[in-house]
Amino acid sequence: MTVTAPAHARKEVGGFLVVGILAVVLDFALFNALIWWGWPVWAANAVALFLSMTFAFVGNYKWTFAHREIKSLWHAYSAFAGINLAAVAFIEAVVVGGEVLWQPDALLLNLIKALATAIATVGRFFAYKRWVFF
Repeated sequence: MTVTAPAHARKEVGGFLVVGILAVVLDFALFNALIWWGWPVWAANAVALFLSMTFAFVGNYKWTFAHREIKSLWHAYSAFAGINLAAVAFIEAVVVGGEVLWQPDALLLNLIKALATAIATVGRFFAYKRWVFF
């Protein structure tokens, strides 16, 4: 007997993945462009993360979790921002820590950022469902 997830759960996970993939592409594109333009790693990462986070909020609010009620847009954005500030702090610590400890080339720096982003993303999905879009 095969157990399938309810339609709304599949839509949430699918939507979250699509929005997340687009946000990550935006994040990495901005990160690498800003580094190429001579920005320090910490600043490039912080700006790229902030802009991709804002994109992700709009995408998740309008599409992924559109069927869920929110108390208020202010509450949802505040909770979303708080969760993402924690995720950004984690990703920033890992990326800058990797740079300081290993002085990696661009490829390894991107791999470090990708791993940190993946770990933070799993936590964000469950946090969004519990505290932002419920």
